Amino acid sequence: MQAKSKLKTFKKSNKNKRLSMAEKAGFPDAESFRLYLESLQDIDVEPTETSTPQYPNDKVSKPRGLDALSSDGKLMDIDQFCDYHDLKRSEIRSWKLVTHTGVPYYNIAFYESIVEPVVTEKELKRIILEGLQIPAKKLSNRSVSQLHGKSGIGIVKIADLHLGAYIDSLIRTKDFSIDILAQKLRKAAFEVNRRNYATVHVHILGDLIESFTGLSHKNTWKGLDKAMVGAEAVKLTVQILHKDFLDLIENLADIKLVAGNHDRVTSDNKEDVQGDAANLIGWGLELMGYNVEFNPLVITHKVNNITHILTHGHHGISKKTTQQICWDYGEQGTFNLICEGHLHSIFDSLPIRARDKFKTIRDDSVDHRRIICPSFFTGNFYSEALGYTSQGGFMITEDNGSGVPNVFYYAV
Repeated sequence: MQAKSKLKTFKKSNKNKRLSMAEKAGFPDAESFRLYLESLQDIDVEPTETSTPQYPNDKVSKPRGLDALSSDGKLMDIDQFCDYHDLKRSEIRSWKLVTHTGVPYYNIAFYESIVEPVVTEKELKRIILEGLQIPAKKLSNRSVSQLHGKSGIGIVKIADLHLGAYIDSLIRTKDFSIDILAQKLRKAAFEVNRRNYATVHVHILGDLIESFTGLSHKNTWKGLDKAMVGAEAVKLTVQILHKDFLDLIENLADIKLVAGNHDRVTSDNKEDVQGDAANLIGWGLELMGYNVEFNPLVITHKVNNITHILTHGHHGISKKTTQQICWDYGEQGTFNLICEGHLHSIFDSLPIRARDKFKTIRDDSVDHRRIICPSFFTGNFYSEALGYTSQGGFMITEDNGSGVPNVFYYAV
């Protein structure tokens, strides 16, 4: 029987009979069978050769190509279609069943995939090592021989350097570039030395670079300074931290470094969750002779009777209560000082109505305090569009003599 005759018979039959005819033909419902018959009524069904549609994984082992009929002639749903043709269902953004071409098939749109170059950690370290200017003599002893007039311990806390970010000519947000960041770091080192500490510790709270791939966020590349990505971003961060900050600080003892959400080496934050770019920067600083401790999540550093708990602020632990963080990472019997970055402001995030009630201290008690540290990076078009602006800066803490921290904020 020809397709037109079949379709005519199908349309005249009652609902139950039409369903029975569809089931016998291997179709899940009558409507699918009707569409199939309509597509065949003007088609010469003699065997023809057709080219196989090109899909990403190029699986072309099936004899009919990528049509929507199974080997027994039944119409497949999208999941059966993917299994049958070895396609990844998770990579399909949308699909449409096409029936007017004689043999039904699925018109599929795939998610756009970004192919990133695969470079091993060993290769990255080789590239970084070749680009660093290692001092002829390693800086194993950071203390000056003459300590006359110097006393006490200073804890310097810096956050959100975003080296590689480039901001220019916004209305309220200050300009930002690699050169401006270097100037700010030199000014910070000068302010630290003015306090005449006998010992200085430096805490770096993440987001050292703007982007390793240029794709950390949508349009990240638009705000990058001279395409400062990849190993170049790591090398320059190490060099600037050394030349314009750490090497200028008198009596520097050690550096504590945690990773931020920008410090990953992949565009997808689900692939690199440990801030490998920050890890590489810490490794580079060790090559320069500095005593560096790195952790992707949190570092606990006890100085005298104050326990410093350091994290960037984007991980799930920052959603915990202050008391819970002190219990998990602090030390009982000491004053626990939790320091976070990430917000590019010394203020906690609040609704617009509550901005006038901002507090510089997120949580405070007799034996603990939780502080959001100022950022060197002052913002971009996105933050300005939301109405947020901030003053770049850093802070220094010191023991007041009773095991409680004095906190000094500096604008740069």
